[in-house]
Amino acid sequence: MVIGGFVVQTLPGERNVIVEKLTSLQGVEVYGADKKGNIVTVVEADSSDALGEVVKLMEKLDDVLNVGMTYMNMEDEAEQIASGESTPGVFTGRKQKQASFEAS
Repeated sequence: MVIGGFVVQTLPGERNVIVEKLTSLQGVEVYGADKKGNIVTVVEADSSDALGEVVKLMEKLDDVLNVGMTYMNMEDEAEQIASGESTPGVFTGRKQKQASFEAS
């Protein structure tokens, strides 16, 4: 099992709606939210790949500005990788847009 802590940022006026949407996602628990729109969550998943899929769902929610990881624990998965039972996938993160500049 993989466990990750995240701070989800939204507009203050959308906080309650986003909290409801987050709690409807499988494996997501909301532990608190402040008046500025910061929402503290913990996500549990079977693998780091599954955790990544949940994070993508969180990022796609309307009015979510950012999903920032604060910690991740993956001891079970690390042991499986060390013993050869599992092979980690390649994580490339978000695709970056390349800026193009024209010479003037």
